[in-house]
Amino acid sequence: MVLCVGVILGFGCGKEIGNAFGVVVIMVMLITTIMLTLVMIIIWRTPPVFVGMFFIPFVIMEGSYVSAVFTKIPEGGWLPFAVSMILALIMFVWYYGRQRKIEYEMANKITLERLGELLAMPEVQRVPGLCFFYNNIQDGLTPILGHYIKNMSSLHTVTIFVTLRYLLVSKVDQRERILIKRLRPRGVYQCTIQYGYDISEGLSLKGGEDLVTQVMRCLKQHIAMSTDRRSSVSTEEEIANLEAASSAEVVHVRGKMRFYVGDDASCFDKVMLRFYEFLHSICRSALPTLGMPL
Repeated sequence: MVLCVGVILGFGCGKEIGNAFGVVVIMVMLITTIMLTLVMIIIWRTPPVFVGMFFIPFVIMEGSYVSAVFTKIPEGGWLPFAVSMILALIMFVWYYGRQRKIEYEMANKITLERLGELLAMPEVQRVPGLCFFYNNIQDGLTPILGHYIKNMSSLHTVTIFVTLRYLLVSKVDQRERILIKRLRPRGVYQCTIQYGYDISEGLSLKGGEDLVTQVMRCLKQHIAMSTDRRSSVSTEEEIANLEAASSAEVVHVRGKMRFYVGDDASCFDKVMLRFYEFLHSICRSALPTLGMPL
């Protein structure tokens, strides 16, 4: 609303606003034609003849419109390009910050061997309860785990490292939505939750089960069907330990990693990473949308 009022007050003339709107409409038409052509080639595998029959007439017609409205750029048509540049900058900063964070996590990830060493420390205790520890990487464990164990000097008897995995599909089949894997330390498991871009229903399955119930059910099925017995614990004893931990306490741990921008950082990094931290601070978490408690 504020931006719309600002545009009206800034232009003060319906003609220039109409020029800006005209540039937006025709550019959207041209971009839609180009994107649909890419879909026909890459996804639908449409024969080149039919792709050409669609692309050539539309791009000639819409290209003519674009060349005509370009003359209106100095007369208000510059506004959509300015807005696009701002949005592109925000997306680039978000992508750059995420990549830097992933690089750090991969370089400092906790391996299973390192986890075993941390749990073998005399001051670290395995406390009763079930812990859902949210992990951002799949090949290894987040560096936040090391800080957590050192600061808390403990880890729950049953700890499930939960990783969210986004797939390029609308919905993921319920049988493939939750994947369980037993890790080497006793009572430690890895859970990968897969979801598509249509998350309107969250992670709800049949019966309206919550996250804990879903994961517990899948974990029990995995334990019952698993033939990989790395310890002397029987299937019945492992399931009993799981139920006892769930009855004792259920804790959700979600670490938050922040950038430290030192004085020796480049000007580019100072601006980009601080801007990313601002965006991250106002970004809403995806966990509640997926049916996960904070």
